[in-house]
Amino acid sequence: MRKLDTEELIYSRINNRPTRMELKKDYSPFGEEGKNVIEMITLFDDLDSHNPIARNKINEFYRYIKEVTPYFCCSEKKVQLLRNLAEETKWIEVKFSDNSIIDEMPLFTYDGHETSYDLDNYNSVVEILSEIVYQTRIMLTGANHDYNRLLNFNLSNRCRDASLFVMELAEKFNIHARIMKIYAAYSADDLLYDIDTAYHYFVIATIDSETYLIDCTYSQFFSWYRNHIERLGNYCYSGCCPGIYMLKDKEREEVARIILRNGWIKLDESIFKHYLDGFTLYYRNGLYYEDLKEAIYTTDYTMDTYINFLFGDDSQIKHEKRRYLGYQPKPLRKSDFRF
Repeated sequence: MRKLDTEELIYSRINNRPTRMELKKDYSPFGEEGKNVIEMITLFDDLDSHNPIARNKINEFYRYIKEVTPYFCCSEKKVQLLRNLAEETKWIEVKFSDNSIIDEMPLFTYDGHETSYDLDNYNSVVEILSEIVYQTRIMLTGANHDYNRLLNFNLSNRCRDASLFVMELAEKFNIHARIMKIYAAYSADDLLYDIDTAYHYFVIATIDSETYLIDCTYSQFFSWYRNHIERLGNYCYSGCCPGIYMLKDKEREEVARIILRNGWIKLDESIFKHYLDGFTLYYRNGLYYEDLKEAIYTTDYTMDTYINFLFGDDSQIKHEKRRYLGYQPKPLRKSDFRF
């Protein structure tokens, strides 16, 4: 199994499935386990990228990796099988990434109207924010105004572009706004993943003494990509994306739905905490829950603490054990822990 260490290689693997003989070459040396893997890989190759059955199958695949990891780690030969499985997860996740774990859709219909930046032409704050989001979504959908570009994994790595565009519009409207950057585990110095890659941008705007959060790329966190709960607990894997955790709580889910639909939400402390909680949970790996002895997807952080995370020198890394965050540094004690 060759390493899929570039986006080009991942898509090449998706579009050019291996032959049965090639799969046997990769996996037959591993005996019965290799046969099991061949059947699973063949299934993912056969399934259409929008087949809903795939979601449960991906969870089963992650569960299988957890179950075999403790035994395979004891054998140098089987360690190679674990490496192969890690490469397989890369293309499997991306192949099915165009699906969403939630049924909320962005409000957007291109009508080609020109934007007025005279606030007197708007009857409410809602109209102003809706116009900012509308223009940002035009930018994100491209020259063809492709609605699908507003969905799921298509928005990956677009958060900075979108936030900068929102800031340009806010300046034209003479609205005070600020770009916010969430670093992994809220730490710009003690990097969670060794390199500064896992971050997210959004905008905070103030209009008539009220505060609003604008996030036009939030949908990326609700793709199937890394949103399978059984991903948690796998040795050397990071945790799940924020989307799955937003759906684990009714109030968080409602906040998520409003942002996904409108692209913005009026902030109070509770709403802001719900939004940030999704990212906080995102940075935890399975060891956190195993030591807790149950999978409870909550945080005890208050908005005062989050303010220090965002604007001060505090971070999640300073509050939680380092081994609980980022890539899981060892296997679970019991592979059947239920997440």
